[in-house]
Amino acid sequence: MIRTGLAAVAVAAVFAAGGAQAQVTPAMKAKIAEIGRVVDPPSTALVYRPLHGSPPYAGVTVVRDQSYGPDARNILDVFTPASGAAARTVLIHVSGGAGNKIEPVPQGDAFYDNIMLWAAKNGMVGVNIQRRAGPAWDASGTDVGLAIAWVKKNIARFGGDPARVFVWGHSAGAQAVSVYLSHPNLYGPEGIGVKGAIMMAGPYNISPVTVDAPGISLRMGPGAPVQTFPAGAPPVAQSVLPGLKALTIPLFLAEGELEPPQLNALGEALNKELCAAGKCPKHMVFKDHGHMSEMFAVNTADTSTSAPVLEFIRSVK
Repeated sequence: MIRTGLAAVAVAAVFAAGGAQAQVTPAMKAKIAEIGRVVDPPSTALVYRPLHGSPPYAGVTVVRDQSYGPDARNILDVFTPASGAAARTVLIHVSGGAGNKIEPVPQGDAFYDNIMLWAAKNGMVGVNIQRRAGPAWDASGTDVGLAIAWVKKNIARFGGDPARVFVWGHSAGAQAVSVYLSHPNLYGPEGIGVKGAIMMAGPYNISPVTVDAPGISLRMGPGAPVQTFPAGAPPVAQSVLPGLKALTIPLFLAEGELEPPQLNALGEALNKELCAAGKCPKHMVFKDHGHMSEMFAVNTADTSTSAPVLEFIRSVK
């Protein structure tokens, strides 16, 4: 069990041999391991919230709750560095779970502003979207497309470059991104609209390929019961695999080392399928990270997940 008092331990900058990429510290590694291979936003938020600030944020202009589509949940926040040149790279973030742009758990208020602050700190305009989780299987992918269309039309007035847009999805958000990318009918009139995509720990529908792994386990806080959702057999007609194999943009595929096993297996299987099709993505497994820590660590001294994402974005011309 994770106790609240343990959350005050900060992440120290421990550098990997041969590079300047800060890693998970031994103390934080123990806390992540204690959470286990489950999806547990409340427990992870208790650990990481003390490492993040609160608004107002210095050096960043924040515009919240911009409408990008017809549904009440179709709103987004824009984070822009308060100074510097215009025509900045744009990073769209798509969260997991129910698709909220703020994690709705105790101590969850810093997430996912942390992704936006990291983007702004690195010279990008950040766009944090809220999306639907249903009712249709492609609703979340449709919302990703609507948000990209909004960015293409509006981001220049926030200092962003509409010709240089990246999308980063995590968990169910990565599945939403995979649905969008793999279904050209969801694109706008300008086509796919992004230069590259980062997909982390998604419960992808890659049927007819299957994986032999337990269902995804969820726990909502220290001491709460664990619910396990069976893997099931998703419809082949809704598979993202053919569409992802047809992509011409670069992909970065990643999972934490301590994910629910099904998510590791799906990431490995998707990477194998794309490589077999001659479309190998950048693929990483983040050492010592679990399902939520890989995102909650962004914009802290631990750059083990964010540094590779930044390297990927900067490598795409």
